[in-house]
Amino acid sequence: MSLAASQPNQSPMLTSLLPPPTVPVVSKLSSASASPKTAKPTRLAALSTSTSATALALAPAPAATSDDAPPGGGGEGAGAGRLSALIRSLCAAGRTAEAARALSAAAARGGAGVVAYNAMVSGYCRAGQLASARRLAASVPVPPNAYTYFPVVRALCARGRIADALSVLDEMRRRGCAPIPPMYHVILEAACSRGGGGGFRSAVRVLQDLHGRGCALDVGNCNLVLNAVCDQGGSVDEALRLLRDLPTSFGCDPDVDLMEEMVRVGCPPNVVTFNTLIGYLCRNGLFERVHQVLAQMVDHGCTPDIRMYATVLDGVCKEGHLEVAHEILDRMPSYGLKPNVVCYNTVLKGLCSAERWEQAEELLAEMFDNDCPLDDVTFNILVDFFCQNGLVYRVIELLEQMLEHGCVPDVITYTTVINGFCKEGLIDEAVMLLKSMAACGCRPNTISYTIVLKGLCSAERWVDAEDLMSQMIEQGCSPNPVTFNTVINFLCKKGLVEQAIELLKQMLLNGCSPDLISYSTVIDGLGKAGKTDEALELLNVMVNKGMSPNTIIYSSIASALSKEVEQPRRKVGGVDIFGNPGGFGYCDCDSVAEPSPAQSDLYAKS
Repeated sequence: MSLAASQPNQSPMLTSLLPPPTVPVVSKLSSASASPKTAKPTRLAALSTSTSATALALAPAPAATSDDAPPGGGGEGAGAGRLSALIRSLCAAGRTAEAARALSAAAARGGAGVVAYNAMVSGYCRAGQLASARRLAASVPVPPNAYTYFPVVRALCARGRIADALSVLDEMRRRGCAPIPPMYHVILEAACSRGGGGGFRSAVRVLQDLHGRGCALDVGNCNLVLNAVCDQGGSVDEALRLLRDLPTSFGCDPDVDLMEEMVRVGCPPNVVTFNTLIGYLCRNGLFERVHQVLAQMVDHGCTPDIRMYATVLDGVCKEGHLEVAHEILDRMPSYGLKPNVVCYNTVLKGLCSAERWEQAEELLAEMFDNDCPLDDVTFNILVDFFCQNGLVYRVIELLEQMLEHGCVPDVITYTTVINGFCKEGLIDEAVMLLKSMAACGCRPNTISYTIVLKGLCSAERWVDAEDLMSQMIEQGCSPNPVTFNTVINFLCKKGLVEQAIELLKQMLLNGCSPDLISYSTVIDGLGKAGKTDEALELLNVMVNKGMSPNTIIYSSIASALSKEVEQPRRKVGGVDIFGNPGGFGYCDCDSVAEPSPAQSDLYAKS
């Protein structure tokens, strides 16, 4: 069954707004390279209606979403609707300055309403211009609504700035705009994160803070934190303590995770409770306990829902029990449930990860037979599978098919394809696709650039890599340590240590602190280049920053010193390699505790 045949008449609507960007023709692949690592796909041709892979139709500008549309979805005329659509389109193309000018011009004529301002705030947030988004939200000249601030709250939480997100709620109240429950969920979800949020103990404090601000918390908010307590290794006592405090400290009736406690306090579990518990068990591979909980559901008069089956399928697939997963899919209709795209995608991903393509293809056919539409996730799973198996030409066909099914390639899609090009040595094609992303309204991220930089370095195209890194910074995409380390490693391998040191300086200028890998790579390069004094200087800089040298660094310096054992040593004074005063050629060895015999020998020689 053809993908195109399953949803006719969609492609013209999706491709008529803007001209298509150029997608590179994969001319270097021969038919001999078309076979995957395992079984050769035999039915993939059914996914394609065209053998041409020369162009990818440009997707339309993103439609209004819940974060930039007013409650109720109306309130402004057709002219204002066109204005907000224009703003969204410009912002999606990375042209926020032009969008802001369009908004100002409309405001001067009295034609800008809250929907247009919301679109601009959302556009700033999506472009990473959070300061501009906050300034605009705080100064909107028309009465704001919750969707004026929602993108700001979400962007702050994505950066782990929980305190700032809470302050936005205060600003909303000062302007007579009430926060909405989804905001609380976003803030709590970020607080539960072990990365920027701090984990479940931080989430409990945020829960208290929200209640203190007068926010009406619901069972879902409290369950989110309770789930984090269980998932992140909290004790049973901590979970029970939070459970008991819900009515008095948070104004929320308990929806208990622990069966015994629920029975004790007279609060019978419901489907939400069982979903939480089953999710925890599946994430920890406790499938024998899942069967017990499912049996308890019947005892409590609860029936498993589609979400619960999706959770169980995810856990089963991650454990590699794909036959069991497919059996669950087959049995769902007998329980009165029709598998949705999430269920199918979960099993499809498991099959592709196991490189069982023939079964994956059969599952796709089953989706069509059951009128289950493919979504962005479905296509991303297939794109990743083909790239992993070197079938880049098939990936281009899939990109063309996405639009016909109402799916828009996102940064994950493009980055996966770029990585596939680089793995096959198609560096020019990877560069071309990277440059065409912005024209598609999809901004490349740090990972996208880093993959292409690594490909350019592998092809020994240092000048092109240097130019691309400059373009990356000019486009407002900040390189991370992995980006810099990729290029530094290449330069040191080629003996271009002076350029590597310059790049080390550029890291600091771009607000990116060199890590242990950065220092060890350059120190090793300096040692191999016979620049032992400079290597020791950099070791001293590293130690003064509070970083402990690793075995690689000591081995590199020991090797360099052994080559100079017959040569007179000289001490370097004045400035270090970064131009800072006080530099010298030898490391302060007292700052490194408990040196090994090899390290002691190094100190003696230096």
